[in-house]
Amino acid sequence: MYQLTLTKGERDAFDWVGNRYAAREIARLLLGCMEEGVEWDNEGEIVFSVPEHVAWEINRLAEEEDYLWPCFAPELSSKLNAFCQAIV
Repeated sequence: MYQLTLTKGERDAFDWVGNRYAAREIARLLLGCMEEGVEWDNEGEIVFSVPEHVAWEINRLAEEEDYLWPCFAPELSSKLNAFCQAIV
């Protein structure tokens, strides 16, 4: 399992980008990695426990967009790239 922690603001960025780019598909994948009882819209941070096969799918989607994370702030883009680079 891989861990990815996203703040409310970072999850809001996924919502703002919506169906553009790979953001919607990646958000959908992350929704499946939340603990039971946790909601995407909860305040504060959410720690996602991402299975390896899902991490590789997120990496594939990011790679298709050259790891640019269109419309995301540089800090969020860096966090997501670090997540992808940690997959072994």
